[in-house]
Amino acid sequence: MGVISTDSPDSPDSAAAATARPAMARVPLARTLVFGAVALLLFLLVVLPFGWVLNNSFHDDLTGAWTLSNYARIFQSVDLLEPLFNSLLLAVATAVIAVGIGVPLAWLVSRTDLPFRRTIRVLTLTAFVTPSFIGATGWILLAAPNSGWLNALWRSLAGAEAGPLLNIYSMTGAIFICGIYTVPYSFTMVSSALDEMAVELEDAAATLGSGTLRTMLSITIPLVTPAVIASFILSFIQGLTLFGVPAFLLTPTGIPVVTTKLAEFYQLFPPEIYMAAAYCMPLLLVTAMLFWMRRRILGRKQFVTISGKSRAGRRIALGAARWPAFGAALLLPLVSVFLPYAALLLVSLTRAWGQGLSWENLSLHWYWWALFGNSETHTAIVNSLVFSTLAATLCVMLGTVVAYIVERRMVFGASLFGAVATVPIIIPGIVMSVGFFAAYTRAPLNLYGTPLLLVAAFAATFLPIAYAHGGSILKGIGPELERAARSLGAGEGRTFLSITIPLMGGGLLSGWFLVFIPIIRELSVAVFLITPKTNVMTTLIYNAKDGGNYEAVCAMSVLLLLITLALVAAAGPLTRLTTVRRTSRKSGRKTAPAEGVLPT
Repeated sequence: MGVISTDSPDSPDSAAAATARPAMARVPLARTLVFGAVALLLFLLVVLPFGWVLNNSFHDDLTGAWTLSNYARIFQSVDLLEPLFNSLLLAVATAVIAVGIGVPLAWLVSRTDLPFRRTIRVLTLTAFVTPSFIGATGWILLAAPNSGWLNALWRSLAGAEAGPLLNIYSMTGAIFICGIYTVPYSFTMVSSALDEMAVELEDAAATLGSGTLRTMLSITIPLVTPAVIASFILSFIQGLTLFGVPAFLLTPTGIPVVTTKLAEFYQLFPPEIYMAAAYCMPLLLVTAMLFWMRRRILGRKQFVTISGKSRAGRRIALGAARWPAFGAALLLPLVSVFLPYAALLLVSLTRAWGQGLSWENLSLHWYWWALFGNSETHTAIVNSLVFSTLAATLCVMLGTVVAYIVERRMVFGASLFGAVATVPIIIPGIVMSVGFFAAYTRAPLNLYGTPLLLVAAFAATFLPIAYAHGGSILKGIGPELERAARSLGAGEGRTFLSITIPLMGGGLLSGWFLVFIPIIRELSVAVFLITPKTNVMTTLIYNAKDGGNYEAVCAMSVLLLLITLALVAAAGPLTRLTTVRRTSRKSGRKTAPAEGVLPT
């Protein structure tokens, strides 16, 4: 019996081994290069901007010397403390409204026989994709104390000498706008928790004689508590860090908040950039404290259910309260979608809205002007689409790779990558804008006025969304096929591209839309970074509003809304189509038995 020596230079096994050795030798280098590139991107997008904000906060604007005077000035000046208190008031009120309306609305839609539940859900999500500053513009047309249509109607009923019924230019008006456009955050998070909750425990409680109220208090509410707390924190942060709504509604009346005060520092001559950096720190401290509190509250309490397949829970019959509950549920879409959208559309279709509605005054002039007659508007539309596409693509690519490194534990200390990718969630958008301005508007890069600066800032701001989304998809994909591919000689890169990415499929596309939509409507990140050549739709609307040309502002706002809503409408079918095609390709393969390990 002959035995082939593995050491023979002529043997096939020896040749294969000789071929494999260089490939194996290249793996550590390739891995090092990939990890190095990811680490470099995270450093440039997250660590460096935040580091510059922190560094600048300890410098004096006049001398450039190290100092603590900026922080001393914050706590010694009434003019700087007042915006902090106003921001906290706005944030608390926004969170209370968002949770107070969003949680009951989510319960009505998810767990009761409320009529037209699907319609209410769609209309609520429409408010979710509506930029709050555009909603504020619509309500300026409706509730401005002198010219608002609702106040004009009130005067026609109560008498010409009657005072205004509503005044949108007030803290109450800002709280109202911030609240109604933040409700969808609470609604989405809580309704998702209710929809995904296994209902066996509720059914068991009902079988044992527990009433609806007792079941809610002892079963349902504890199970959705994490979602409620998370939605309160997210709503609080939204109210604390919004820039557009306070700039539109509070600045004209002289009520300052932190975000508008930061803008003032940049508008001074010379600008107080270092003071602005120090003034960012209270926002960072508050948001970081909230996430720490959430961790402390929920860290020792795990609300989970242990069961098999869940099924759709029985709807709670509202009885005679069905239609009154539907009327109450319709109030949010009425004030956040129907009324402001109608006001924006009507004004955009008039040559001069002060002349009232008449056939002679109706025109498509401002849409033609926005699309073809004004080069600045045309440039802003193109910039919005191009910058958002590039930023969303970069964000999803980086977030997915980081999630893969963390979930598959590709390197020692992989969790550090995930921690850095998550940091922007506690950095308000306007603080991120300040950080990028500080880091990249100086030598040697000096990226001010370039598209790269905006693309990078957008990608960094929404990186936590892409990372979390990628991680959630990977958790549902077992590593068995990846291991099989590697055992057959495929490298890590080839395995990731040919196995993992196809399995992620439609999830990556939905993640891309999930990032693209908030980017295209983002204002606070872009506000300090744009130039006339890099204007986007949101900043152009913000700048045009100060000129008082509401017809042009409304036309641009409607165009932005149409683009956003069209993308939302396309996201679902495209994601489903991608998933169906991937499933069809898999079903046609001869290696069907391997599909048993794949998620559906």
